[in-house]
Amino acid sequence: MDDTCAVWNRLARYWDESIKEGNAFQRRLIMPTTDALLGDVAGRQVLDACCGNGNYARHLAGRGAVVTAFDGAAAFIDAARARTPAAAAVTYLTLDATDAIALAVLGEKAFDAAVCSMALMDLPTIAPLLAAVARALRPGGALVFSVCHPAFNSPRSTATAEMFNDAGRMRQRFGVTTGHYLTPYTDLSEGILHQPEPHPMFHRPISLLLRECFAAGFVVDGFEEPAFAFEKSAGPFSHAKRPEIPPALVIRAKIL
Repeated sequence: MDDTCAVWNRLARYWDESIKEGNAFQRRLIMPTTDALLGDVAGRQVLDACCGNGNYARHLAGRGAVVTAFDGAAAFIDAARARTPAAAAVTYLTLDATDAIALAVLGEKAFDAAVCSMALMDLPTIAPLLAAVARALRPGGALVFSVCHPAFNSPRSTATAEMFNDAGRMRQRFGVTTGHYLTPYTDLSEGILHQPEPHPMFHRPISLLLRECFAAGFVVDGFEEPAFAFEKSAGPFSHAKRPEIPPALVIRAKIL
């Protein structure tokens, strides 16, 4: 993952300054859905994998969790530590999520729950992380992860906007088209518009994501597709113009 980590080290400052404690996508879709699937975290040991600038780790600590958070990009961890109050119950590690040997530091049955927020699609391989998290969770523990929706929000999907005649009335219609879903691929993408350089994104269909979870020993018992409410004033290519098309997928996978 060295090349991918190098890109994220270069992007970390721009992302940190752009999202701070969470952008609209995180605050309105990802965080509330993840919170609901996690349930009460007060007093629980929670692992935050691929934590970026630590905004969700701090959010979890604010809900009473004791958090261990890690990311493969040292620049993100530097930003996370700079933003985290000294008294917050968050410990940060620089750790490559694709390195099975390095991930052994997470231990066995050390955590009550784990999260991986909007990051699996940025990893060239996810099996090492899923296996390590499965080992690190106590029986009954859950991993809640979120990704860009593989069917509707991938590097090769296209947002569409049309004006059409409906019995003499001009109407607008907003949608998404895609011609590539089942076969995994790697492409370049922008998670934040106009970021300094694109980053690699690794498309996996939902079936492959679930197979990887099952192979690691997880049982999936939560599956959500959050979407934005319609906003008339939103731009034509905004997710808020497509309330029936979820841009994200949030899954809860448990160790029995």
